[in-house]
Amino acid sequence: MVLILTALFVPDSNANAENCWWPIQVKSYYGIYETKTKKSGKASSTLQGPKLEEWLPPTAAARPYTIGISVPHIKDSYWVAVNYGIIQEAKRLGVGIKMREAGGYNNLDKQIKQVEELIRSNVDGIILGSISYTGTDAIITKTVKSNIPIVEVINDINAPDITAKALVSFYDMGYYAGEFLAEHAEDSGKNDLRILFLPGPQASGWASDTLDGFNDAMQYFPGRVDIVAVKWGDTGRNKQSELIRNAMKDNPDIDYIVGNAVAAEVAPEILKESGKDKKTAVVSTYIIPALYDKIKTGKVIAAPSDLTVFQGRMAVDMLVRILNGKKAGTDFPFRSGPFIPTITPENIKSYPYEGLFGPRDYKPVFKLEPKK
Repeated sequence: MVLILTALFVPDSNANAENCWWPIQVKSYYGIYETKTKKSGKASSTLQGPKLEEWLPPTAAARPYTIGISVPHIKDSYWVAVNYGIIQEAKRLGVGIKMREAGGYNNLDKQIKQVEELIRSNVDGIILGSISYTGTDAIITKTVKSNIPIVEVINDINAPDITAKALVSFYDMGYYAGEFLAEHAEDSGKNDLRILFLPGPQASGWASDTLDGFNDAMQYFPGRVDIVAVKWGDTGRNKQSELIRNAMKDNPDIDYIVGNAVAAEVAPEILKESGKDKKTAVVSTYIIPALYDKIKTGKVIAAPSDLTVFQGRMAVDMLVRILNGKKAGTDFPFRSGPFIPTITPENIKSYPYEGLFGPRDYKPVFKLEPKK
C-alpha cells in the first residue's frame, strides 16, 4: 500500500501535485476478453492476471478529444467522487467531457437513450458506469462497432464488445468486509451472529457480487452465521432507511448491519433511535464521503475502499490511450483497478479525506471543453 498512500497524501489543491498523482499500485489483466466463462464480479478466465504493477498514465492526448460519460446517478457522493477523478484527469490531459446521469439504478432505458444521445453529439469515446450487468450489452456492441470505444468504470459488466475496464472486483469488496467482520466478531467473543445485509440494487451486478464475496468470507468464521434478511433496493437514502426500519421490525436482535455505503450511512441514526446503537455494529461494503466521519468516530466500524477517484482517472487514461491508437490488453491492461484497503477507525488517519474523495466542497462538473 505504500504507493497508494503516497498518492493519497498528496493535497489535490496543489496544482503541481495534481499533475503527479501517480504511481499507484494496481491489479491488472491482459489478453483477450471473452464472456463465455465470465462471472459477475470476477475477471474473465480468458484474461491473464492479476498482475501487480504500478499505474502510470499517458502524458498527453494526441488531439483534443471529447469524451462522453454516462453514470447511474450523481445523487450520492460516491459518484461525485468518480466525477472528480474523471474531471481532474481530463483537465490534465486537455480532453473535453460531456457527462450524463440516469437518475438511479431503475432507469436503464434512460441510460441507453443517453448513450445514444452522446453518440449523436459526436464524442470520440465513452466512459460508462453501467446500471446493469447485461442490460447495456446491445448498446455497447452498437457503439463500439461504429468505431466509438467504450471504457467501463466502477461497475463490472458482461458486454462482449466492451473496449476496456477500469474497476475493482465488488466480490473482493464484499469479501474484505466479511473478513473484517469475522475477525471483529471473533475478537469480541461472539459465537452466534445475526446479520442484516443490504447489498444495493439487485440488477446492478455489483450488489450481488458483494453478497457473494461476503458469504464466502464468512465461511471461515468458527461460529454460527445467520443472515436473517437480505434487502435489495436503490441506493437512495430514503429507500435504504425504509429497508432497514422494516427489516429491524421483523428482526429486532441484530449483531451487525452490513451493506452498501448509503445503508451504512443511515444505519447509525436508525440504531440510535431504536436504542440498539450499543448492540449492533455497522460495516459497509464500500466507502463514500458521508461515511468518512462516521468511521472516524466509530459509528461505522469498517468499509473497504475501491478508491473511486483513482478509478475515474484510470478510465480517462484508458480511453485516451485507445484514442491515441493503443490496444487494450496488449499495450496496456484490458482491465485494471487499485488495490483495496479496508478503512477502520484505527487506520483512517492514513487515508486523508481529500485523497479518497477530492475536496469536501467539490461540486460535480458535467461539461468541460477540450484544450485546443
